Amino acid sequence: MPNYEVALGYAFEAACLYAESLGLGTVMLAGTLNRKTFEEAMEVGEDEALAVVSPVGVPAKSMSLREKAMRKFLGADKRKPFEELFFEGSFDRPLDKGSSGMFLHPLEAVRLAPSATNQQPWRLIIDGKTVHFYENKTYKDNPLGDIQRVDIGIALCHFLVVLREEGNDGTVVVEDPKLPTKENLFYICSVKLK
Repeated sequence: MPNYEVALGYAFEAACLYAESLGLGTVMLAGTLNRKTFEEAMEVGEDEALAVVSPVGVPAKSMSLREKAMRKFLGADKRKPFEELFFEGSFDRPLDKGSSGMFLHPLEAVRLAPSATNQQPWRLIIDGKTVHFYENKTYKDNPLGDIQRVDIGIALCHFLVVLREEGNDGTVVVEDPKLPTKENLFYICSVKLK
């Protein structure tokens, strides 16, 4: 099934955001997951896979020293600059934050979205009323698929949630605009505004 990782990331992040709207804490676990233990507990069949899990509950009032050290090691609180992630018309034209117009808040939501080891593997091109999502592939696929495509789904969820909260509506399509790309950049999908 094409783009199943993107759909997984989108749906799982939508559930996490909903839980957070209820005051519950979540964290997506994929790479650090003891998969065998979880699969046994969940009675996952031979033709099934457990790609990601999240505990859901009341967040602790403060982080442990271990959590703080891990976040610092992963750079979890650092985000790439706007101009490194978003472009206008082509990958040769970084998008200036001041000229992003109606896309400013949805793009900022994408920039702040979580990703595996905080890689932020998404790159977006604004093309009029269409936004093209690309993967900046830095990881090799594993048997469960491409974890960075899951991250693209998370970013897409953040983009659409904020876009809709601001009264705009977009449709997700897979129509590769065939724009020239740099090495390791792969088209995923586009959001067309109505």
